[in-house]
Amino acid sequence: MNQTEYFKDRKAVLEKEIAELEREIALMPEGNLTIYTRKVGCKEYHSYYSRIASESGSLRTPIPKEKMHEARILANKKYNIRLLSDKKNELQCIDAFLAHRKDERFSELLDLSSPYRPLLIDNSSTPAQWEMEPYEKSKDHPEHLLIKAPKGELVRSKSEAMIAQALFSNGIAYRYENVHDINGVNIATDFTIMHPKTYEIKLWEHFGLCDKPSYQPTIDFKMHHYIRAGYLPGHNLILTFEDDAHPLSFVDVYEIVDKHFLKE
Repeated sequence: MNQTEYFKDRKAVLEKEIAELEREIALMPEGNLTIYTRKVGCKEYHSYYSRIASESGSLRTPIPKEKMHEARILANKKYNIRLLSDKKNELQCIDAFLAHRKDERFSELLDLSSPYRPLLIDNSSTPAQWEMEPYEKSKDHPEHLLIKAPKGELVRSKSEAMIAQALFSNGIAYRYENVHDINGVNIATDFTIMHPKTYEIKLWEHFGLCDKPSYQPTIDFKMHHYIRAGYLPGHNLILTFEDDAHPLSFVDVYEIVDKHFLKE
C-alpha cells in the first residue's frame, strides 16, 4: 500500500465516520451546553445551562443537579460536533491531496531488476545482494497471502504492505517471513531487515490481531523466544501492534522507518 492508496482508504473511513456522527448528532436534544465557573476560596463551582439559539437571541435555561444526565448528553453533543468538524477538515485536506498528488513512480528505479538499484543503495550493493539471495521462507497458510507488496511478493495484510512499501521506497533491503532459528525454535519473522548503513540485521514483528484472545499465545511465544535470544524491543527488534479500533497508520510506519534506518 502506497501513500495515495492509504489516503484513499482513509477517505472512505472518514466518510463513513462523518455520516455516523451526523446521524447521532441529529438524534440528540436541541440546545448547546454552556458552563459557568465561579471560584469561592479554593473551591470551584460549576453552573450548567442549556442554550438554544433563535432569531431574537438565545434562550438560556439552567440545568439543575437532579437533571445532570441532560448536561452529560449536551456535553457529549458538543464533543461530537467538534469531532465532526475535525474529521470534515481532515477529509477536506485529503481531497486536496488526492486532487494534486502525482505519482512519479520513483520506486521503479529501486526494482530488483532495475540497473539503478545498486547505484541508489548506500555503501555498495551488499544489501541488495543479500536481499536477492535465496532464504528459507515460511510455508504456513499460503492462502492468507492476499495483498501484493511493492517487490511483487504477497503479504498477509494491508499493514504489512504499508511496512513493505515504506522499506522499499527508501531503498532498505528486507526479506518477508524469513524463517530463523530463534532460541532453538523456528520462527518466521514478518520482516528481516538489513540496515542500509551499518548492515546490522533487525527484525520487525507486526502483531495485527491484538483484540483476538486466540492471538495472545502467538505474541507471548514469539516475545519469549526473541528476548531470550537477545533481540531487544527498540534495539534490534521492532514491534508494532494494532486492533480494529487502533489500526496501524501510514504515518506511524514511516516514522518508525525514519527513526531506525534513516537517522542513524
